[in-house]
Amino acid sequence: MRSSSDSRPLAIQVLGVLLFLFIPVVLFLFVRHPAPVGLSLAAGVVLMVGHRRLARPYMTRVLPVKCVWCNRVLPPDAPPEVLEIQAGKEMLRARCCPGHRRGAAKYFAFLDAWRWPLRLGIFVPLLLLLGALLMTALGREVPLAPLTVITAWFQLLVGITVNLAAFGYLLAPERSPVAVPFPVHNFFLLGVRILLWVFRLVGIWWIWKGASYLVHP
Repeated sequence: MRSSSDSRPLAIQVLGVLLFLFIPVVLFLFVRHPAPVGLSLAAGVVLMVGHRRLARPYMTRVLPVKCVWCNRVLPPDAPPEVLEIQAGKEMLRARCCPGHRRGAAKYFAFLDAWRWPLRLGIFVPLLLLLGALLMTALGREVPLAPLTVITAWFQLLVGITVNLAAFGYLLAPERSPVAVPFPVHNFFLLGVRILLWVFRLVGIWWIWKGASYLVHP
């Protein structure tokens, strides 16, 4: 008998897209920070924290039925092709379409091998931006640089980092099980392959935006 998750592939995909949209909304609030800045900052933090409470159960529900690489909802009689993913202390068994396991394994192996450069390239600029937003919301002068400059550096550095992740995995070896040093539930919203194209396109745009502002403020 097919489960309710198996019988509603469209609902599964739509819900994944809606949960993914939390991420660009949060980035919009942090990068564009519409006035009042304090409200934008607070809303972004609330959405960022609350997203995990929604996305994690979604991942658990779709783990047995969705291909982690291409995001396709697999039929119940699909041949099992499983990628073991270490997420903290938990071992996840992600499903893959035939032929898609290799790409997912290479990508997660790259994230694990390059976890510290990738973490530094994302979280250090993010912390600096959040600090600058907080100082601005409190009506104080940002000590390091104007908020607009810190925002430009955030876009530039994060754009470079996500493009490193989006292209660097092509040279990574395939291995399993593999540890994922980032919130693993985000990879099950759109699938890794679609997410890589989001990284490439948005990352290139952010590199251009950040570099353009820093060269011509």
